[in-house]
Formats: sequence, structure tokens, C-alpha cells
Amino acid sequence: MKKKLKYKIAKITGSNYKLNKKVMQLKRSWDEVEAMLNGAVKKKKK
Repeated sequence: MKKKLKYKIAKITGSNYKLNKKVMQLKRSWDEVEAMLNGAVKKKKK
């Protein structure tokens, strides 16, 4: 059975709400950067 990333992060941070929230914000912003980079690469390939 696969564990969700959110669950894994909560487990690692010891269920510390503030720390967990900060980690999720960082992950979300990294996902945005990754999407921009992937979009730029796809545009160049065309």
C-alpha cells in the first residue's frame, strides 16, 4: 500500500502542525517551479 506524501511528511515532522504546514508550502512552491521548467523545455522541443 502506498503512503501519501502528506502522510509521510506529517510522520517525519512528528505531527508538528506549523512545521508540517511550512514543508507543504515549500513543496507546493517547488512544484510550481518544476512545472515552469517543464513547460519551458516542452516549448523549446516543438
